[in-house]
Amino acid sequence: MSLALDCNDSSDVTVISTRLAKWYNTHSSIRRLWAIEEDALTIYVSLEPTADGGDALPLWLAMSREWRNDLQSIMSRAVHLRLVSSGELPPTDVNGDAFVVAEADWRETWIYA
Repeated sequence: MSLALDCNDSSDVTVISTRLAKWYNTHSSIRRLWAIEEDALTIYVSLEPTADGGDALPLWLAMSREWRNDLQSIMSRAVHLRLVSSGELPPTDVNGDAFVVAEADWRETWIYA
């Protein structure tokens, strides 16, 4: 099944959002996730800091290729995976024709407090 996204078809968005929520739920090291439809599906992730408060970059370097392959497999399309180090999606990374397909951040309990 190809998931070429039609922004006017809410069922496409629902399928992608559901699949990403399941993937996010099984990857506890991902703190936040945003899926942006641009020319392709671009998924931005923010990682949990390490237990000692150190840099999460080694985890990104170790896992990013595997995560991208997993995401491409469940999306049945090409996926660009990007790291967001600040924990917030930088608006400069998203072009004017893009739109958010999914956002997962339920590990960020402070957002809802």
